[in-house]
Amino acid sequence: MKHRKNSKLMVDYFGNSSQIETFFDYSYNNPDNYRERSKELLSRNFQRGVITERLLAFNQKYNCSSETIVNIEKLSSPSSVAIVGGQQAGVLTGPLYTIHKIITIVQLAKEQEEKLGIPVVPIFWIAGEDHDFDEVNHIHSVKSTKLLKRKVEQQNDLKQSVSNINIDKEALTKFIAEVLRDNKETEHTVKLNELIQKSLEKSENYTDFFSFLIHQLCKNSGIVLLDAHDPELRKVEVPFFKQLIKKNDSVNDLFLKGANDLNNEGYGEPIERSENNAHLFYHFHGTRLLLQKSKDGTFVDKKGLVNFSESELLARLDKEPHLFSNNVVTRPLMQEFLLPVLAFVAGPGEVAYWATLKELFHLFNYKLPPVIPRHSLTIIEPKVEKVLLEFDLLAQDVVTEGTTSVRNGLSFWDEKEQIGETLHDVLSNVEKIHQPLKDLVTIYDKGLEGMAHKNELMIKKEITFLARRIEKSVRQKYEHELLKFDFIDSNLLPNGGLQERSLNIVKYVNEYGFDFVGKLLELPLWINDKHKLIFLK
Repeated sequence: MKHRKNSKLMVDYFGNSSQIETFFDYSYNNPDNYRERSKELLSRNFQRGVITERLLAFNQKYNCSSETIVNIEKLSSPSSVAIVGGQQAGVLTGPLYTIHKIITIVQLAKEQEEKLGIPVVPIFWIAGEDHDFDEVNHIHSVKSTKLLKRKVEQQNDLKQSVSNINIDKEALTKFIAEVLRDNKETEHTVKLNELIQKSLEKSENYTDFFSFLIHQLCKNSGIVLLDAHDPELRKVEVPFFKQLIKKNDSVNDLFLKGANDLNNEGYGEPIERSENNAHLFYHFHGTRLLLQKSKDGTFVDKKGLVNFSESELLARLDKEPHLFSNNVVTRPLMQEFLLPVLAFVAGPGEVAYWATLKELFHLFNYKLPPVIPRHSLTIIEPKVEKVLLEFDLLAQDVVTEGTTSVRNGLSFWDEKEQIGETLHDVLSNVEKIHQPLKDLVTIYDKGLEGMAHKNELMIKKEITFLARRIEKSVRQKYEHELLKFDFIDSNLLPNGGLQERSLNIVKYVNEYGFDFVGKLLELPLWINDKHKLIFLK
């Protein structure tokens, strides 16, 4: 089915519009591009040995499967390539689209390995250097018919990277208990709680917690996790950080050109533009500071806490590389430096901002890899499908159009309107009937005007109270049906948007078992512009 809402950029991207294709080096749905890209990567050198070693150490720490180890070891082959996608380390793995992205990465890697006849490794890039904790500290649960926002009550006042935030285990334990209580107890609940609690016990930070859960919930998928904030990987990245520093003026100029060109074509502004952005972060006493390039050529932050000349910044990079990290513009470039990226799997927002980066990639003699839209899925449970059938609703119509028109078609609204109109008529008549009394007050005793006015208001108040009680009785008659619409909306259109942007995988694992993601991976989900409905049995 078609997507419920797509930006102009995504409509053109899916439609292979020549207008948007000029912002990319490869069309995402041309099968020949994968072979061409793999040949391009063969001409480049990567530090495969060091990267393989780091990935093994990182993933084995989180009890990864043997399939993941096999995939990591493939990277040591000079002909191997990778399908890469990433996200922040959301609590309890975050919104469903994180899982959908992993499914896309794994499926595309298997498909291309068969077609190209070379090793293709599925890699999920955890954006552990990001510091916006408010983006990852919550999920939404469905309790009965209500959608509830559940949040970890822990602050990140220092703006630390998520990989550096030590878990407040008391706050997270309370959060987990709330989420599990929102879901009904099933045969899987106790085991799921044990898995989550064991992951929490072994975790120091939110990247740890995320990684343990992904390797358990996506077991045997072969997904390889990479923490972008790994201090050992940071050492490998030093040569490219130096290039980003030395070519910093060109980096921002070319980004601004790409962003301006995209905006001028009517595609909007996917990333905020700034004339002096250095597109690098420096970690200062635990706080992540975005660096800017001043007019005198020094690198500073907005608050004036640090100030480096280019040579000073390069010296600091050599000495303490772990204090540096990328922003949204330079992260794709660093990924390209580190890994043989056959293709990048992206959400709609990422497709938009990658469209600004083509000339920036060319600055470093790279091509922008094929940017592949991740799967967009809505899961339809039997209990939801049953309610849809009661109202003769199709899931695809609800996901694209919502339930408002059908909800508004209930007789309740007509009856409510009738009560309202009757109340209005009665109150108007009260004014007419009461007027002769007010006229007598004016003639015989003006001191009673206040009492007369109060008397009229009391009569209107009693009449209005009766009308509201009648309306309440009518509402109660339809309450069951109205709650069913709330149930549909909470499960299929939470917060008025796609399910994948709000709900979390825990809900489905609790209900359908630990092989839930594995079963999704077995589905023949083609990469295209269609939003896919998954009907569960």
